Amino acid sequence: MLRALYRSIRNLLCVVVLPVWAIARLLGRPKAPWVVVRLKPRLIEARQPLPWLRQILAAESLRRTSSLAAVRRLADYVIRDCGVQGVAFVIPPLHAGWSVCVGLREQLLRLRDEGKKTAVLLPRGGGHRELFVASAADRIYLAPQSTITLLGLSAQSHYVKPMLQKLGVEVEPFARKEFKTAAERVSRDSMSEPQREQLQALLDGHTTALLDALSERTGTPPDETRKLFETAVFRAQAAVDARLADGLAYEDELPRRLDVDAKKGTVEASRYLGYKEAKLFKPLRRQPYIAVVAIKGAISESGAPQGRRGSIVAALRHARRDRRALGVLLWVDSPGGSAEASDLIHREVVRVKEKKPVVAYFGEVAASGGYYVAAHADAIVAQPLGLTGSIGVVSARLLASELLDRIGVHTEVLRTGPYADFHSAHRPLSDEERAIMNRELDAFYDSFVALVADGRGRPVADIEPLARGRVWLAAEAHRHGLIDELGGMDAAMERLKQTIEAPERVRERLRPMVVATYRLEPPPPAAQLRLANPVLEGFRELAVLISEGPAVLYHAISIPRIR
Repeated sequence: MLRALYRSIRNLLCVVVLPVWAIARLLGRPKAPWVVVRLKPRLIEARQPLPWLRQILAAESLRRTSSLAAVRRLADYVIRDCGVQGVAFVIPPLHAGWSVCVGLREQLLRLRDEGKKTAVLLPRGGGHRELFVASAADRIYLAPQSTITLLGLSAQSHYVKPMLQKLGVEVEPFARKEFKTAAERVSRDSMSEPQREQLQALLDGHTTALLDALSERTGTPPDETRKLFETAVFRAQAAVDARLADGLAYEDELPRRLDVDAKKGTVEASRYLGYKEAKLFKPLRRQPYIAVVAIKGAISESGAPQGRRGSIVAALRHARRDRRALGVLLWVDSPGGSAEASDLIHREVVRVKEKKPVVAYFGEVAASGGYYVAAHADAIVAQPLGLTGSIGVVSARLLASELLDRIGVHTEVLRTGPYADFHSAHRPLSDEERAIMNRELDAFYDSFVALVADGRGRPVADIEPLARGRVWLAAEAHRHGLIDELGGMDAAMERLKQTIEAPERVRERLRPMVVATYRLEPPPPAAQLRLANPVLEGFRELAVLISEGPAVLYHAISIPRIR
């Protein structure tokens, strides 16, 4: 009521300035034939709304971030604008995952398909990701002294078991099944064959996508394009000679390359988008919307708000109760985490689904617990180079008896039951205790597989061969039926709109709104160890596995970054 009153008063006051606003709009209308998009190094799927205090605290970080959702909105306006001939992207070295890069590349292809010209300037050169995106444009320009680096994709795993042994520490893993390799880097001194198999499959999938993009650009077969990896590093002119680019240009020379006036031929994307989205009057009533519930990072009972179970459950319950929320988009970008927390979140997703449609969109990684929470969504959408699956469970136990002996620590235990010191690090497990642990993991694995089979509407016998802890590229997961559709968040949003029971005019006006709760608090100790040092990274993985309890739905800590 107060909100409607406030907006009524505001709108009445705006009537006074309406003529001035209209004249300003007319005079300020962008007339340039080219829109220039200057991306920031950190490219994300979408920005989440933050309370004003966090906006102030994170102002510098936000200025260094570009949103793929904003690029999509810009493309929508440009496609409908007959006065715009094309869009030029200035792309720095990107700090973004492959799924986001696929989404950006899709927007360039979409603009081309709709008859708009596209150009990309790489002022600092680039590597695999930058060239993967840029190859979708009509023209690519490089700064004269820049470098293109095509080394071929790689993934490195560092095994810290020998170091732990020197310290007198041993890690005993318990996993279901053979591809559930989350504890491998701290419990082995070399890569297992299942890990090698799934990691090679991921590398091959990314490499195929990269080579297909470059082959389309150079007009050569993928096998011949692969020879570019042998040259590895291309100076700017050499890249032009290899047909990886069309010409050389500094950033201030871009308008000349586009054959337009330097002052009037281009308009910045921020100004163009701001003009298109400016509104003088505000609606009096709250509009129907699509509730976006973000599950990002490790799923836990505590820690960062975006992965905290309590915050996610609260957001889902709010979306279920709010009659204006006509549907829920579950935005998952998580490697998993606590099995209990994942199960409680999944329960809330099922409860939401009883009242309104739910579609899940998978970001860079939605595996293990990240897949678990979304298994019963009406549909699952993901970009083809995202990581998913890892339907399995893992746990690990720390044994530090040798270390304790070295430093002179003697442990005495009083017990009221034979297994009372089950989780103590001072002694190894007995055969009976290992049987208890294995029984627990077998039960959870079976229930996980059954849950996925029920959510996908398929027999358990069909899902079990696809489970076994294996991590899949989303393209492969789609082929096996673990994912319903390949595409970006816009595709997930469109699919959700089609399932909402509302008039067409209402569905067309639906806009996403992130529903979340935020608290300002320091990160948990494990998060503070996220350093580049592989030794410290190994300790972080160990800390996560030990701290999460007897059953952990985790995967991504075992999958190194594909570079």
